Amino acid sequence: LRPLRNTEQLDPKENEIIAELQTTISSLKEEITQQQLAAERRLQDLTQKFEDEKKQLIRDNDRAIKVLQDELETRSNQVRSVEKKLQHKELESQEQITYVRQEYETKFKGLMPASLRQELEDTISSLKSQVNFLQKRASILQEELMTYQGRR
Repeated sequence: LRPLRNTEQLDPKENEIIAELQTTISSLKEEITQQQLAAERRLQDLTQKFEDEKKQLIRDNDRAIKVLQDELETRSNQVRSVEKKLQHKELESQEQITYVRQEYETKFKGLMPASLRQELEDTISSLKSQVNFLQKRASILQEELMTYQGRR
């Protein structure tokens, strides 16, 4: 390569080549500038598109959450309603049992001598006490068995 000289010292062919190269450089710089602007616009467009999609997803998610919350509230109300109905039915059943028991006792009293009835009631009380005692004893024995098995 020759050292650069002042353009006045160059022959016309070299001046023409230099002018062409400068034109090429200038057009390439302009093209790069245009490409950078286009890339920045695409980046802004994509950023806006992603922001819009993000906002849409958030709105969709909020709607889905609202639907689920409404459904949960509906189901909770249904559960409360069913629980109230169940309590009402249980109360009705207890009332019916009490009524039938009272009716039975009234009829039973008329059929059985008072001394026999008292004796049967005493026997029932005694049996209830024995059952309670046996349940407690079984519980204690079960605990002892578990303790024994735990030592092995």
